[in-house]
Amino acid sequence: MRAWRAWTQAALIALVFLGFRLIFGSGQNAEMSSGPFTLRRTRVQRQPNADASLSIPLLDKINNFWLVDGATQIRNFGNIRLTSRGQLGQYGVVVSNGAGDNVLDDFETVVSFKIHNTGVSERFMGDGMVIAVSPEKDYIQQNMLSSYGRSQYEHNSGGIIGNDRGLMGLPRNLPGLAVVIDTYKNDPKTRLKPPFMSVLLNMDPRRHHYSADTDGTASTGHNLCPLIKLKRSVMSGKDTKLRIIYLESIGFLKIDIKYPESNEWIELYQHDSNLYLPKNKVTGQRYIAIGALTGQASQTVEIQGVETFEFHWDDHEEEDFDYANEMQYFLAQEYGERVKIEEDDYSRWLQVKRQGGEGHDPVIPNKNKHSTLYYLAKGAFVLFILYGLSLSIRISIKRLATIRRRKSQVSILG
Repeated sequence: MRAWRAWTQAALIALVFLGFRLIFGSGQNAEMSSGPFTLRRTRVQRQPNADASLSIPLLDKINNFWLVDGATQIRNFGNIRLTSRGQLGQYGVVVSNGAGDNVLDDFETVVSFKIHNTGVSERFMGDGMVIAVSPEKDYIQQNMLSSYGRSQYEHNSGGIIGNDRGLMGLPRNLPGLAVVIDTYKNDPKTRLKPPFMSVLLNMDPRRHHYSADTDGTASTGHNLCPLIKLKRSVMSGKDTKLRIIYLESIGFLKIDIKYPESNEWIELYQHDSNLYLPKNKVTGQRYIAIGALTGQASQTVEIQGVETFEFHWDDHEEEDFDYANEMQYFLAQEYGERVKIEEDDYSRWLQVKRQGGEGHDPVIPNKNKHSTLYYLAKGAFVLFILYGLSLSIRISIKRLATIRRRKSQVSILG
């Protein structure tokens, strides 16, 4: 009897283990955890990009590699204050100027910042801040005081409204990726309470713009995800970090946050492949822009620092499929993210990059990594496990009933 119970328990444990492996452990993970991934380090190297970073002493970096606009205040051995509490209708902006290395293809940017308004309720803080990766920077350098200068810039830039500050201090139709941290609810229909985040991708300045009045929900660009609720500690005046990871080589984008009370990165958004961020057609550069804006309410927004790293496999052709495979290994080893790009998909992605993303839908859902047959097999196995468990339970119940009946008969005969 004891042996039968032991065998039954062992069978149940084995079924449950196999079920969990099938349901929660994908074939892709098995592939990545075997072979060269476990035998060697990736050949992709993380290299700091000082030209697209900001650190103390700040004035040296600002004077050489960044542009400044608005009410921005720079404390050489402190921080960069974009807006100040008590100052309504104020904006501040810093943008990398391209004088250094701004050819950001496969890279990571970490922005450390503080948002606060001492002694004031969070309901009276606003408007927010934005971290952008854009192909354009000249809206700061050009003369926007005259109507002629503005119209000339708008014509030459493809429609960018150079004197507009609707995107948290940046032009509301600025092309590129914009990660907006909103601390003031403009639209009563918005269900979330501040702070919350929106992720916008503008491709065409003549058609795409950010909608501040609707907290970003009615933006005409590509809203990459619904509004994301952030923790209130973002507005506590303590150091918060936001990380953008983009790999043009495979079209991968990931946005993480590290809250003041935590030492761990928390994922806010991820797109595995085929997401194109526009770059400057002349220079091939992408510029990092950070802006802040106050409106009917105010707050202090300070940048503590910016760290940018690039990822390179030296002396290797970036358009080879081997490069894409190596980037997948790099993602797995560096960030624990496992993605799979097929060679046919990669060939199509190369065409998208060569065309500068024109005619490409940047928000096509991530392609399923497994076939329909795989999911049918998974479902069948789950049903098999459930059937096996139910059968074992029924046999156990019947066995117990038989034992009790025999004991009852023995007691009666005895």
